[in-house]
Amino acid sequence: MRIPLQLGLLALLLATGLLLSFSEVKKLPADPLPTSPAEVAWVDSVFNSLTPDQRLGQLFMVAAYSNKDRAHFNRIEQMVRYQNIGGVMFLQGGPKRQALMTNRLQAAAKVPLLIAMDAEWGLDMRLDSSAHYAKQMTLGAMDDPKYVYQMGRDIARKMRALGVHISFAPVIDVNSNPGNPVIGNRSFGEDQEKVAKLGVQYIRGLQENGVMAVAKHFPGHGDTDTDSHVSLPVINTDMARLAKVDLVPFQQSFEAGVMGVMVAHLYMPLFDTTNAQTTTLSRALVTDLLKDKMGFKGLVFTDALNMKSVSKLYKDGELDALALAAGNDMLLFSENVPVALLRIREAVAAGKLKQEELDLRIKKILRVKYWAGLAKYQAARVPTLRDSLNQANTKVLAQTIFEHAVTVVKNEDKLLPFQRLDTLRIAAITIGTQAEGPYATIFNKYQPGPVYAVPNRYADDSTFTRIAARLNAYNVIVVSLHAMNNTPSHSYGIGDGALRFIKKLQANPKFKTVVVAMGNAYGLKYLEDARTLVCGYEDHYAAQLVVPQVLFGALPARGKLPVTVSPTLKVLAGIATPELKRLRYATPESQGLNSRVLAQIDNIALESQTYAASPGCQVLVAKNGTVVFDQSYGYCTYDQSQPVTNSTLYDLASVTKVAGTLQAVMYLKDQGKLNLDDKVAAYLPEPGPYQQARNDRARCAHAPGRPQAGHPHLGAHREQQRPEADVLRQHQVR
Repeated sequence: MRIPLQLGLLALLLATGLLLSFSEVKKLPADPLPTSPAEVAWVDSVFNSLTPDQRLGQLFMVAAYSNKDRAHFNRIEQMVRYQNIGGVMFLQGGPKRQALMTNRLQAAAKVPLLIAMDAEWGLDMRLDSSAHYAKQMTLGAMDDPKYVYQMGRDIARKMRALGVHISFAPVIDVNSNPGNPVIGNRSFGEDQEKVAKLGVQYIRGLQENGVMAVAKHFPGHGDTDTDSHVSLPVINTDMARLAKVDLVPFQQSFEAGVMGVMVAHLYMPLFDTTNAQTTTLSRALVTDLLKDKMGFKGLVFTDALNMKSVSKLYKDGELDALALAAGNDMLLFSENVPVALLRIREAVAAGKLKQEELDLRIKKILRVKYWAGLAKYQAARVPTLRDSLNQANTKVLAQTIFEHAVTVVKNEDKLLPFQRLDTLRIAAITIGTQAEGPYATIFNKYQPGPVYAVPNRYADDSTFTRIAARLNAYNVIVVSLHAMNNTPSHSYGIGDGALRFIKKLQANPKFKTVVVAMGNAYGLKYLEDARTLVCGYEDHYAAQLVVPQVLFGALPARGKLPVTVSPTLKVLAGIATPELKRLRYATPESQGLNSRVLAQIDNIALESQTYAASPGCQVLVAKNGTVVFDQSYGYCTYDQSQPVTNSTLYDLASVTKVAGTLQAVMYLKDQGKLNLDDKVAAYLPEPGPYQQARNDRARCAHAPGRPQAGHPHLGAHREQQRPEADVLRQHQVR
């Protein structure tokens, strides 16, 4: 009898103990879906109510888009009604449109649908007008894993409000190949233990708040330089390394009770020797290793079956039947469900698939539906959806994540954080963004220097030459790179002109240069010559808010690189910098205040201008050293010639009225010691010099004739008679 090569290799690995450096796993993980009598009754009842073809339909999860036309919806609805598909995976659209489409599809379903999404860094991975938290490389740079749990929790709550039950997250691939074009910053990093630790936190955050987590991409997609959406990546690694590195996060996630796992499209010669036999279709990997050896009892998803790395190798429906034969439970993104059902029935008839095995998988899917609450299905509440998805604490958490992640990679001149600002003449240059963005706005809160914006990140040398000619007056130049991408083959979106410009700045002895990369950490390899180097990881709003505060010491730097960028920039590189107790900037909710309450300041300011109580004003609210509101309104004078801006300077007298007198009056009123309707004389019985002058003026007014030259109170009299215009000029904004 001839043994197939792949099974022979597996037997050899088992015999030699290489595959079972897993012998350290002391027990198989518990079933992540505990069974109850009520669950068994519901699952059996639903299963028995379905025809054989309707049961097979539960194995499929198809792709849906809430931003497509009516024809697309009709096609999905037809599969729900007539193929009885088990679920829908939403890819693009908007929150309200998706909720409406979900409710309509659920109304058409005989068995409630499982609704799934990719939401690795938040709903905005797939939906417009949705919250972004942070990509997993950013999470891997943090000094505290608890925020990973909090992010998973918040995402789960938003997904449940949207009617979603499954998140295809987290990515627990160990990204050991810097040239990886498909994983990269979607991974927590290159250290398998840290990836496992953070992955478990993310899983707990999702599942403890009602959303099924799906760990991906088994057995590990990190060590490849090929995009599996286009062609089949080859993983040339032995089983000893696989067991020691790539499988560690998966094993720990199984022990932690993750309910789902996604199998990657890879070619691993240790398991299969033909180009057509991908890991998705490998029984040796899906059944023998994943289910039997590693003991995973949850739901096994294929990666999307429309990905060209595998779909181009098979006719319609063949891939689906082969994936089930390998041991997968649910078929994701099938391209032709009716034909696939036909091929599955043919495989059962030919003995290539066992009906009893398929029945067990169908019941497993129904068990997940019971866990998700679909036995008592409730439609998504569209009227309250906006409030559920746009909670202010989302911004607080997003900013907190970046506060713990931003990394000072190099600080060779001890320049950061900037101190002695009176000795520094700082100019900022932003490449790839406009000057009006949050990064430049916050940067200018701490210093008045210029911000030169180069919106085109691929600008030519002439653009940078013009900027360089304006820098002679400065001794510190901060260059920030924005709108970077995740493509290794294109220098992560850093233009050649920008790189040449940065090198010239670094060579100029007139000033010191700080380089800030607002993007993928792997892009730092093009910037490693910088003496002062900062990684912001993303160009997200929260990152732009945090990075300038780290530069100026309003926030400390806490993060460390989660990956090795180059021989000189290795994993865990990161320099802690101190906090200088400067005012920082954050949302009101970060300090226990309410954004909606503070927003009423807009109405008060507008009312004061409408009734000419003030031509304009600037309102700044700070608590615990944190500025939570900073807005300007109107003009400096009533002639409306000069608008008030956040850079407008006020004379000291104007400030003390608000910072001193007003605070005292507010306090006394709250204490019941001051009635605003009383006259000042009721509280100041002893006349001061101005009151004395007023009294003298009154006496003069009643005396016969006008005061003569030399009259002791003539000066006070004239002070009181000054035209109103003069008084306004004295107190106008300067």
